[in-house]
Amino acid sequence: MNRSLEQELSELYISNVDMIGEGLPERVNAARRGFLESFNLSSLPSAREERYRHCDLRKLFDVEWEHYFTQARERVAVTDSLPVEGYHVDLYNGFCTENEPLTILPDGVVYGSLRAAMREREELVLYYYNTAAENDAETVAALNSLFMQDGAFVYVPDGVAAERPFVLSFEYGTQDAAQMCFARALIVVGRGAQADVVVSHHTSDGSRMLVDCVRETMLEDGAGLHLSEITRMNDQSILITGNYLKQGADSRAEMLDVWLHGGVTRVNTRHDLAGRGCESNLYGLYFGTGHERVDIDLRVNHLVPDCKSFESVKGVVSGFAEGAFNGRVYVAPDAQRTVAFQQNRNLQMSDTSKVYTEPQLEIYADDVKCSHGATVGQMDAEAIYYMRQRGIDEQEARRLQMFGFVNDIISHCPHDGACDFVRELAEARINDL
Repeated sequence: MNRSLEQELSELYISNVDMIGEGLPERVNAARRGFLESFNLSSLPSAREERYRHCDLRKLFDVEWEHYFTQARERVAVTDSLPVEGYHVDLYNGFCTENEPLTILPDGVVYGSLRAAMREREELVLYYYNTAAENDAETVAALNSLFMQDGAFVYVPDGVAAERPFVLSFEYGTQDAAQMCFARALIVVGRGAQADVVVSHHTSDGSRMLVDCVRETMLEDGAGLHLSEITRMNDQSILITGNYLKQGADSRAEMLDVWLHGGVTRVNTRHDLAGRGCESNLYGLYFGTGHERVDIDLRVNHLVPDCKSFESVKGVVSGFAEGAFNGRVYVAPDAQRTVAFQQNRNLQMSDTSKVYTEPQLEIYADDVKCSHGATVGQMDAEAIYYMRQRGIDEQEARRLQMFGFVNDIISHCPHDGACDFVRELAEARINDL
């Protein structure tokens, strides 16, 4: 009798349980039994499931992937860090590269290795760890929690405004066989605190990688966060991310997500507006060329009254690429006076590329202002004609129109160094279309 994919992964964990849990608190390792049970009770999603009909995760996992549960090297220098001055945390295949450092600043700010934080600040970390990730509902989240060994940790205590951005650089690569790895991040911004965070996912070579990454972000009452995430993976890579945000009362989150490169990218994003008077704004941009696939599943949950959310995601696809957006704004029965808007706009640059878009509203309160929209189209022929009449050739006119389309999103980047960097890379992608 052939073993199922779930059996193989469960046995992989059981065979390496001592190595995976070595040096971590007993409470962390004990909780893995529940994640193993959740994983075994469900199954990896396939294209037969509605939310995954454009991204068959089961097929992606069902490959001969290598698995390593120790750092590839004692110390790895991240080769392509973002040009942003700040507090840097560098990781290679999910492991912190600085031999598990943990930096504690005079104002109480803590950042560095999640593994080290679990050892040295166990009570603080475990108060927040795995309280936002949907381990019961998302099989890939449970799988990440099962295999987690290290990650990035950021903590800004109550009332503190961090002086510099936190730059979390996740680099992936291997010169050997195709590899599966797990990455994790936990970001906590305390009551009335302020933080800027920049996250990078990138490959260092052309290796085949499957990365299962979970990021939990917790904003306490009155906290403020600017977060930019930039993805630059090679065309052999598979990146599956679960981004979970939980907001307290009167908190504010401003987020920019840019997916520039990657073979297959699946993004599960959950924003829980759980405190009265909080606000969440998300701007997203993805590119797809060749045979790239980008699949974005965005859920914004208004759970209490008087909250606001805004999401604008744009995509540009050409060649044989596929882009998919599945968005939902949920308004709970007592979440009165909700204000929510969700929009997805796409440019389809070739007849062979595909775009699927499905924004949704699920409203159970009667005093709300909610709307959504979606478009899939090509270049504005009238605008191109207008520019050509003024001496601009057709290729340059198309390039300028596309850059105007994407710059509307990039302009929301709050970090100057990252903003310029993303703008240059986006322009290079446009030139390749």
